[in-house]
Amino acid sequence: MLYIKGVFILSYHPDISGSERGTTFGIQIVADNQPLYRNPEVPPFWIVQYAPLYYYLVGKTYQLLNWDPTDIFRIQFLSRFISFVLVSISMFVAYFTVRRFIKVSKLLSVVFCCLLFGQLQEWHLTNSRIDSLLFLFTVLYIHVIFKALEQKEEWNKYFVLAAFLAVVAFFTKQSALIHSIVLLGYFFYRFQWSSLFKMAGVLAVLFTVFTLVFSQLQFKVFYDNLFGSLQLPIVPGWFYAYTFRYVVPAMSLFIAVSFVINLKWLVNAADPKRIFLSLSTFLFFGFATATAFKHGAAVGYYHEYAYVGLLGIFYYFYNENLSITKTSLTYYLFPAMVGMTMLYFTSQQMEKYYNTNLGKYASDYVEQNDVKKYVLAHIGKDEKVVISGGEDFRGWLLQHMLFKHLLAYQDTEVRFLFEAKRFDFSGFYDLVKEKKIRYLVLDKNSPPYLYAFDYTFNLNDYMLEKDIHGYKVYRLK
Repeated sequence: MLYIKGVFILSYHPDISGSERGTTFGIQIVADNQPLYRNPEVPPFWIVQYAPLYYYLVGKTYQLLNWDPTDIFRIQFLSRFISFVLVSISMFVAYFTVRRFIKVSKLLSVVFCCLLFGQLQEWHLTNSRIDSLLFLFTVLYIHVIFKALEQKEEWNKYFVLAAFLAVVAFFTKQSALIHSIVLLGYFFYRFQWSSLFKMAGVLAVLFTVFTLVFSQLQFKVFYDNLFGSLQLPIVPGWFYAYTFRYVVPAMSLFIAVSFVINLKWLVNAADPKRIFLSLSTFLFFGFATATAFKHGAAVGYYHEYAYVGLLGIFYYFYNENLSITKTSLTYYLFPAMVGMTMLYFTSQQMEKYYNTNLGKYASDYVEQNDVKKYVLAHIGKDEKVVISGGEDFRGWLLQHMLFKHLLAYQDTEVRFLFEAKRFDFSGFYDLVKEKKIRYLVLDKNSPPYLYAFDYTFNLNDYMLEKDIHGYKVYRLK
């Protein structure tokens, strides 16, 4: 699985995470030293969907390397590499968490990390995505809370550190709001009212400070990007296609076992760590399921649940198996479950590897780079381009290569906001009237259509200037 991950990191595949595009554009904006968040009503109608930390981490690193922000291969390679490093650090933290707080043997702690890594690869949103940084903050957060629960004092400095990590996680991705809810929920469940109010106060102060820092006092713009972009429709069919059918084959046994264990602990356990694990398991699962019905959601929403659920399962079975003899069938049940799950993960990754023609994507990259060079040599600084791609990621990377001239790159999000009349996008029609949309690049039989604003251009206003590798380049007459 490590080998396959390495191959895809180094490849020209346009999307190894299932949703790499949105993250990559934000990195390019930071790498180009442009403001990450801006008014989505003003051309080029950019909206950045996620909180800023991952964008700044990768974008500023790219800036230090002094590479061209339109070099999409380098942008994606750096993002993929940094994501891999973040996930690798998460594995080390997870190893020490299992060893230190659950007292699992060294061998089984390694097995735990292998299983966790397999899960992250199966639910692949930690590849070149914000989720890789979020997952690191999650495992650090759990580690610190376990440390806090071992202290004699009910309220201690480790809970303050956990609150800090929860807020940092939120400013990595908004779904990490659940991390703060879990902390508050723990104190509420245990009737620890003084600690509950202290935690609420600490969280409120930290959220205020981080908002002041990252919003640069442009609160409306900051809000419109972080929350306005999330106003997406609820689509049950989307939940089935991108979440349910990936969760059930891989994790149905896992979910059933973790629910039984944690329900038992939630009712009977006296150990604070078991109480916290059981409460966080149900809260993470419930939050992930509730949010997975919106358009754009995916199976990666369950990463946090998978981690705490796995911790609970190892906690339970390792301690139970210590008292079971090797002649008992029960002794072999747990390793059999782990082995079958890893076999499933590995076979899925091998299927992905053998069914993906990475050579084709390398050729596609060269072709799109030729189109980029031609358009950049002819387009004006303030002129715009609309790119209508084809099947199998045709034209996908070209949008990144020409991102400085591209309109509404988060086209799906902009389309929903456009249809809901959430923002005033009349500026788009002003661009059309002012003849500032200079080029249309259409792949073969693709229509001259801009999905973001449901707008079809009249090709009578354009002339076919060049055909490059099947990409038809039209220039405004």
